[in-house]
Amino acid sequence: MSTNTLLILDDDDQLASMIMEEAIQLDFEVKHCTDGRQFMDTFIAWKPSHVAIDLVMPSIDGIEILKMLARLDCRSSIILTSGIGSAMLPLAQITALEHELNICGILHQPFLPHLLQKLLANHPSVDLHAPHSEHAASTLTIDQASLEQAIAQQQLKVFYQPQIELFTGEVMGFEALLRWQHPQYGIQLPEAFIHVAEQTGQIEALTECVIVAGIQFIQSINNTLTLSVNISAKSLHNDRLIVMLEQACQRFAFDPSRMILELTETATMLDTRQAEQILGHLRELGFKLSIDDFGTGYSSMAQLANLPFTELKIDKSFVMTMENSSKSRKVIASTLKLAESLGLETIAEGVENSLAAIGLRELGCRYGQGYFFARPMDETASRVWLMHWNNQR
Repeated sequence: MSTNTLLILDDDDQLASMIMEEAIQLDFEVKHCTDGRQFMDTFIAWKPSHVAIDLVMPSIDGIEILKMLARLDCRSSIILTSGIGSAMLPLAQITALEHELNICGILHQPFLPHLLQKLLANHPSVDLHAPHSEHAASTLTIDQASLEQAIAQQQLKVFYQPQIELFTGEVMGFEALLRWQHPQYGIQLPEAFIHVAEQTGQIEALTECVIVAGIQFIQSINNTLTLSVNISAKSLHNDRLIVMLEQACQRFAFDPSRMILELTETATMLDTRQAEQILGHLRELGFKLSIDDFGTGYSSMAQLANLPFTELKIDKSFVMTMENSSKSRKVIASTLKLAESLGLETIAEGVENSLAAIGLRELGCRYGQGYFFARPMDETASRVWLMHWNNQR
């Protein structure tokens, strides 16, 4: 039996056939299921090295399939073949992170054979019949040395997600999001490595990577769009952040007023006196400041009012549940009133469908971002998306 084995769960016979053909050319043994129970039975008996799962099938709950795989201690490299552009994909990503599943990539439609080849070729199979201890040795170790290697080999990539003016549909800017494109283990989300970078002091190098790449990207496409960048609480401990931001803007002739620095509530509350000094200096230089994930921290209104923020970002946990939760809608409404009283712009993340976009707009939220508009994309995909978006308006 080939050590490269692929199990497909998809009710689209044409797509499944194309995936099978490409996998067979790479010397994979392949099996195809259209039924959830058949898929799970085959998985248990066969223990494939790779699985390709269509998350959106009429008779199958894709998220439940992922949870069942987790309960079976699934070590397979998982390729998602659907759910793109819907609320399903972010939920699948959260499920995968919570259950330590290995989502090695997403196969977007229309189907591009070379992308599947890359996903399969870049994720070597493991012998899933071997003892559990042998698998543990094959998992990615994230430490100072591996991060140093990632930086040196330029494995850290910046993806971009557009931010939309909800009343006009105009693109107002992009948020820069760091990804680790590991040659063996695939794309790693920040949740997997940022805490290590904060502990080792490498967070400054990662932040600079995002800022420099982001500025160059924004400058190359438009001279008015804004760039939003996440800033770690660790960066508020000294003035090095200020120096780095100043130098980057001067180097690329980028107006600081076009950069929005996003900080969580808890980050600003760790040392309010020092935060006030550094954030105040950044505002004097023209940078804009955003309270990220608002509503999930423990800050007091008085403390927030004393910090020079220009924007309030409503957490996706409220936005994604606002359709079915009156409490979420009330939290969003009261947050928008608070922002208005403090003179802050408002943006909501986690906008997954038109109802959320319309609801936010009716409540008075000015900007939004989320999978309803676009997923985080690499630089090339972002350029193509922006061109199509502007042509459709």
